[in-house]
Amino acid sequence: MNEYVKKALHLGGTLFAVTAVTGLILGVVQHFTAQAIARVEQEARNAAFRIVMPAGENFETFELKDNEFVSDVQKAVNKDGTVGWCLTVGSKGYGGVVNFIVGVTKDGAIKAINILNHSETPGLGAKSTEPEFYTQFNDKDKLPLKVVKGAASGADEISAISGATITSNAVTSGVNAAYEYWNTNLKGAE
Repeated sequence: MNEYVKKALHLGGTLFAVTAVTGLILGVVQHFTAQAIARVEQEARNAAFRIVMPAGENFETFELKDNEFVSDVQKAVNKDGTVGWCLTVGSKGYGGVVNFIVGVTKDGAIKAINILNHSETPGLGAKSTEPEFYTQFNDKDKLPLKVVKGAASGADEISAISGATITSNAVTSGVNAAYEYWNTNLKGAE
């Protein structure tokens, strides 16, 4: 074997060994951190459930029917029974999907919403995470909701974020989809 082939094999073997050891180390680290990451993510979801359905003491996964917008359903219960539902919704905004949780009482009113994540424009659609916008959905029982430019005057109106009508419509459409899902699949369920 000539000198060039020996060097190439040596270099290839060294590179393989370094890559294998690095991959092994990353795998071990991922194994030990995966449970911690999952626990933190579940704690964050539970905190969001409590924001949108504060009367709920426990949240139980409920069977999800196929739906374009709703990706998860949690039944909110306390010592008196079912108090409502937490529906995780994804709705297409300007910069991508806006993911949020909608709290629907057992009587069909929107209790509150909590934006989980989004890719909306900073200073415009990102204002959907500010209380001035999302608290408009609190305790809404006149549904479906509609977005209006300027001040909302009706019980079924949501004031659009100035310069971010697409985001405003996305969130409102997602809330309406959550309500429709509740009305079709969860109304009267215990």
